[in-house]
Amino acid sequence: MAEHLARKVLHRMNLEDRIEVASAGLSALPGAPASGEARAVLASKGIDLKGHRAVQLSPVQVRQADLIFTMTAGQKRQLLELYPEARNKVFVLKEYGEQGLQSGHASRLSEVLRRIEEKRIRFQAIHGKRISRLEQERAEILKRLQEIEDELVSWQDLLKEELRPEADELRRLEGELSRYDIPDPFGQSREVYEECASELARAIEAAIRRLAEE
Repeated sequence: MAEHLARKVLHRMNLEDRIEVASAGLSALPGAPASGEARAVLASKGIDLKGHRAVQLSPVQVRQADLIFTMTAGQKRQLLELYPEARNKVFVLKEYGEQGLQSGHASRLSEVLRRIEEKRIRFQAIHGKRISRLEQERAEILKRLQEIEDELVSWQDLLKEELRPEADELRRLEGELSRYDIPDPFGQSREVYEECASELARAIEAAIRRLAEE
């Protein structure tokens, strides 16, 4: 819905030759059509979604895009986990349009994710062989299964404890962005889709106006 609403706004503002838009999903089923509710809602706005097909986000798309907008803070975090190099061009749509918590936020989020990954790698380097040996013994020696399982849990608890500061900070950072979320209406009523489409239209116009000014 966001892609096609954006095209309509660009056409109205005579910006369709300057700004190109495309949509893709983080967990898309490639080739899947738009939902019936989405088609009905946008049809009422003069937009035909019958030919739309889902696309899974690719590294090439991330590399080529000048800006990447997500609908939620959680999607922004997930995208930065996959593509940390994109931290300077990833925004929650409403965050960008309202010029919200942008200054340094993506860098802070990326920094927390980087520290988590470093700790995971360090933890694996120190304890990985032991954990692998325990997992193999668990499969081969059933009588030791409970003892090994308890020890594995203790290793996992140790890792969880080491990551607690980053996990707490990650939740705080996502909380700062959550007010910009546009929830997915999938599976809900047409009224919910109508509300989502209206919110998307406002957010897209705000983002495009800012982009045009810059």
